[in-house]
Amino acid sequence: MVKKTNILSEPKPTTITLADGKEYIIPPLTLNTLIGLEEELNCSIDKVSELLSNRAASTVRAFLFALLKENHPKLTLKDVGALVTADHLPAVLETVVSTVKSIKV
Repeated sequence: MVKKTNILSEPKPTTITLADGKEYIIPPLTLNTLIGLEEELNCSIDKVSELLSNRAASTVRAFLFALLKENHPKLTLKDVGALVTADHLPAVLETVVSTVKSIKV
């Protein structure tokens, strides 16, 4: 059985390795992080799952960008998209999906 982690309750950030081989910090979800997600996705947090199912690629990129920009402010939206190659996409999707599932509104 796989243990599921609620990153909203995790006090420590997690990391994800992207196409450049670097580890990027994904912060634990705080109110500020949730607001950043809402602003980047231009929707309320309770609509994120719906948005992911309608426009997956652009939403995944925007979602990852919103998570990364707190600790990596020099990254642009296009930078984030370039860092997600086909071989890194499964890990990114897993991060996005687990984050969405952990958001309980």
